[in-house]
Amino acid sequence: MTDEILKRSLKEKMLLISIVGVLEAIIAGSLSINESEKFLFSPYMIEKLKKERYRYTIIDILEKGCELEDIASLIPKKLSSNLRELKKEALEAMREYGEFDQEFWVC
Repeated sequence: MTDEILKRSLKEKMLLISIVGVLEAIIAGSLSINESEKFLFSPYMIEKLKKERYRYTIIDILEKGCELEDIASLIPKKLSSNLRELKKEALEAMREYGEFDQEFWVC
């Protein structure tokens, strides 16, 4: 793999790790959906990642994350299952990346 592909892969995997963390924080009640929109689940973030040609799977997860506030207000009974499903999707996407073998992730 080229250095650029490795960098992109690392960025995507770190983003997926962040998505899982944000979802876990929402589930635990440590982060509000409103706050999650400021970190990840926003149209701004989606557009930025589309321009940088991030994988569709990641964009799709973020788009679904943008719907969490609507789900919470319109069908709150479904929020918990939606959060778990998004987390599952992110974890499955993460499996598609190779093992990180550098000493540190900060470059």
